This record gives sequence, structure tokens and C-alpha cells, in this order.
Amino acid sequence: MKRVVSADEMRRYEQARFADGRAESLVWMERAVEGVDALLSARYANRSILVVCGGGNNAGDGFALLRLLKRRNVFCAGVLLANADKLAGDAKTNYLRALDCGVTFLTFLTQDLFIEYDVLVDAMFGTGLSRPVSGIYAEAIARMNESGKPIVAVDLPSGVDATSGAILGVAARASETVTFQFYKLGQLLFPGRNCCGEVIAHPLADLDDEEGSVSLFLREDAERLLPARPADSHKGKNGRALLCVGSLNLTGAALLSAGACLRAGAGLTSVAVPGGVKPAFASLPEVMAIPVNSHADWDEAGCLEAETLLPQKSAVCVGCGVGEGRILPLIAAVLAAKVPAVLDADALNQLAQSPELMTKLHKSVILTPHPAEMARLCGEPISAILADPIGTAQRYAKQWNCIVLLKGATTCISDGDTVRLNISGNAGLSKGGSGDVLAGLITGLLAQGLAPFDAASCGAYLLGVSADCALELLKERMLIARDVIDAVEQTIHNW
Repeated sequence: MKRVVSADEMRRYEQARFADGRAESLVWMERAVEGVDALLSARYANRSILVVCGGGNNAGDGFALLRLLKRRNVFCAGVLLANADKLAGDAKTNYLRALDCGVTFLTFLTQDLFIEYDVLVDAMFGTGLSRPVSGIYAEAIARMNESGKPIVAVDLPSGVDATSGAILGVAARASETVTFQFYKLGQLLFPGRNCCGEVIAHPLADLDDEEGSVSLFLREDAERLLPARPADSHKGKNGRALLCVGSLNLTGAALLSAGACLRAGAGLTSVAVPGGVKPAFASLPEVMAIPVNSHADWDEAGCLEAETLLPQKSAVCVGCGVGEGRILPLIAAVLAAKVPAVLDADALNQLAQSPELMTKLHKSVILTPHPAEMARLCGEPISAILADPIGTAQRYAKQWNCIVLLKGATTCISDGDTVRLNISGNAGLSKGGSGDVLAGLITGLLAQGLAPFDAASCGAYLLGVSADCALELLKERMLIARDVIDAVEQTIHNW
């Protein structure tokens, strides 16, 4: 996992490094632009480059970059939008160094320049920007965006708030962003994430001793959590999952969650469903479908019957497709059993109506709300949740003593102390059924013994990545009995 920081955290980190002599600001600026130069060399070789600079440290990066480009004999120039006489500190030092190397600086951005230069570098504002962009800077950003040329942002696209991801008036729309040392929160939260393109974190110092409360969950983290299964693995070793799901009008949710649990690798998957739903599971024969009543929906009798299925289960999922059925007694029984559990969809809506049950949550429980469900659970307006999804997930995970997975284009998963961000996936997941698949994946991983925080993180990542990548990561776990039958048929046919 990679650390993610706010603007203040990055500033404090740098100041501490400079204060104790572990780093020198000019040297760090040089290391930073080496990362930008490396990207330009690798992806935009033999292209002409125009570097648009402001007047602060981000501009200092731009000046230093121009010097490196000159050394490589790249056709380049700078646009200095600030007053050169007001430059100070490292920015002024690198400006003078660039002049000594023969760098040409223009003082305005015209349409003709977009014809002459192939690639634009945004070095106007970095992580320190806190007010809306205006004047010549806003005009420059608008013209750069309209040019159709690739834009490489230095540390952060100008106009993006480094902490919240908010757009401060107008923001550059980068193809790539080379950020320094750590990812910034604003690069991973929308709408700022839309402006960053691909984000490459270029290290400036040893990261081994650096810990933070927020991190980005990556493929290597999923690989670490999903080691290959041993050759002597059997269903008893791979967990027993129970999903209490479905209603007559929402059979799809039950099938999707159960199917995902199977594919995640649970050794034995059972579903407790209203009697009217059981016939639908003829299409999923690997799952043991147990009718808990003779009705189309959940009722008190169904909850009592499902409760008898809890012993010996490794993980339980409650809520997918339950609809209007009343399942509060079942939720209470699951919480009392202390079994690792996923509460999703209708279970969350009913939990929100029972403050007493909220006090029974524990560290083996994973809540998987989308923003509207989260608003019902915590009583805050949706706008507040969308404005601070990271803080919301962390604050309530701590208050409720459980794992909170707050869904979104950037999913925030917290155990109350730390937050993991998942950015895998695409807009294609914005449709019915994705949440049911996520709940099933997490339940299957829980059943196999993953810690709740890890199961939630890994499940979110697997949902988001492409099917090919998910298949590669899950490997043997994806195989179900029906696949073997199909393979045998194909093998005999080939003979």
C-alpha cells in the first residue's frame, strides 16, 4: 500500500526533513523534476515541450525541469506568468540557473505556441493552492485545456485542491501527473481525480519509516492477501459461508451475491432464502439453498430458522435483496454470534432503524453502505458524506467499532484507525447488482480466513479490476464444479 497525504501533511513532512538536515530543499526540487523528466523522456521522446510556470515552488520545479530538458537537447521553452522580479527562494535560484542554460521564457500564452509545441507541462500551482484560480492563470489553464495537447502536471494539476479534490475555479486536465513522494488525497478523490490522468508517484526519500492514516490499496496488496492455495486444499479448509438474502421480487441479488461468494473461493456456500426464492437456485447448483419459510419474503419465522444455521459458519452475509422483509431479529442473532459478517443493502437500512443494535457492532462486522445508506446510518446529509468520504468512513468505523466500506468511485474502507482507498473499476459498475457481487466477494474471502479489514479491501479491489485481472488474482478460487463438468465435456469432445 502507498501512503496518501493531505496538503498539510505533505508540508509538515517536508519541513521536518529540512529542519533536521535529512534533506535540502534545492536537492529535493532537483530529485522531483528528475521524475518528471524521466516521464517526458519515456513517453514523449523527440517532442517539443512548453513548460507553463507560476511564481512559487511549483514554478521552481518547472524552471529546474527546463534546465534538464536543455541538457538533453530537447526543443523547449518556458512561459512565466508571474513577475520575474518577485521570484524568491528556490524558485528564483532555479529561474536564474535556467537562464544561464539558455532557456527562453515568454510572458504570455498564445494560440501560436500550441502549434509550435507538442507537449505542455503544468507548473503553475502545486499542493499549496487554497483559493480559486483567477486572472491570467485561469486564462492559461483554459487555453491549455482547449489546445488538445497532452498536459503533464508537476505534482498536481493546477486548480485541484490537494486535500479535498475540489476544483478551485478551473483546473488543468492532465494526461499524466507526476507527484512527489506520496499520493495526494485530491488526486484520488473526485472531481480532482478526473483532472489527474495517470498518477505516477516519484520517490524523493526512503519510505520505509513513513506511516500514515490513509493509503492506496494496490494490486500487490491483493496478491499478498491471496496466496496460492496448497495442493492438499479441500472444501473444509476453505470456509463455510452463509448468505441470508433474497426475496421473490429480488432473486437476482441473491443469485449474484451467492455466485460471487463461490467465485471468491468459499469452500461451502449456503444460502438461507424465503421459500418462494429457492427454485431460482436451480441455476446455481453449487450453492446449498435452504428455504427458511414458505413465503416470498422474510418474516420472524424465517429469521428464527436462519439463526439455527449460524453455528459452524466461517462468515455470514445478510441483506442482499431482502427488500421489505423484516430481518432485525436475524441481524441481532448474527451480531450476538460474533461470526465475521457482511451487512449490506436492506440489512443496513433496517439497522439504521435500531440504535440499540448499532451498539452491538464489533470488529468482525463489515458494513458496506453507499452514500445514501450511510446517510441513513449516521444521520448526516448525503452532501456532507460526499464532501468528506474518507473522514466519514474513519469516524464512524471508530464510533461503531466495526469495518466501514463506503462505496463510491473512490471507495473508502476504514477500521477506525486507518483508511484504505480503492480506485480500481470504471463507470460500468454504476448499475444494479454490483453491490451484491461485492458483498458476496467479501463474504467468500472472510470465509477463507482473511481478516475483515483485509477481506473488505481485497473484495473492493477485485470488484473494480477487469475480469481478466480478477481471474488471474483469484486463480484456483474461481473454479466451481460446473466448470469441471464443462471442461470434461470439452476434453472428451477433443479426443
